[in-house]
Amino acid sequence: MVNNIINSYINSLININKEEVLRYLEYKGQYIDRNLNDLIDECIKMTKEKINPRYYLRVYPILRNNDNKSIFFEDCRLNFKSNDLYTLLHGCEACIILGTTLGINIEKEIRKYSYIDLTKSIVLDACATTSIEELCDIVEKELSEELNKEGKYLTMRYSPGYGDLSIESNKDIIDTLNLNKNLGLTITSNNIMIPRKSVIAIIGITSEDKINKKHKCIMCSNYTNCKYRKGDEDNECKGVYKE
Repeated sequence: MVNNIINSYINSLININKEEVLRYLEYKGQYIDRNLNDLIDECIKMTKEKINPRYYLRVYPILRNNDNKSIFFEDCRLNFKSNDLYTLLHGCEACIILGTTLGINIEKEIRKYSYIDLTKSIVLDACATTSIEELCDIVEKELSEELNKEGKYLTMRYSPGYGDLSIESNKDIIDTLNLNKNLGLTITSNNIMIPRKSVIAIIGITSEDKINKKHKCIMCSNYTNCKYRKGDEDNECKGVYKE
């Protein structure tokens, strides 16, 4: 299984969905004038130019401790005690641990504009957040198509911090996969990943095509209070630019 796709190829697949950008801007059907609409278009274009999408992954056979519902792996020190993850990986013999990032250049642009044009900085941040989610979707689709040829399937992806899997697990994953070297990805003592527009995810591999792939938002511990959750009627886009 490939660990990387040529960056330019990935970048060409990232479209930066405008409705997703608006969702991260907390758009709820408000009036959007031409200036803001044009600014969003400009930021989408700038984001495409500044991101350097990359990913790295490893595949690990799964071991389990049924007594305390913990997940651990062959040839790996990672050990996750999580009911959510234990349930997600039920029926899976192996899983993919994935790291993705957009690189540091888009971070610099967001920071620069936070001093000289706060609105532009906020829109750029929303575009970058949309981009990293699209990158994860692209990689997941590539992996799914490859595995389907072997009669295997993927679960939904699950990241530390979603539910009962501690966000501190990101540090262990970064160390184990050597993501500092492989992606330039580090983590602060406050568990903030640098570059910020990075995602770590765990995806189960199964031989059964009956995994419940309900949206990951529902499994998040912050689902009830989240302003950006999908499936919320108030967050559905009712259109974009309005004359």
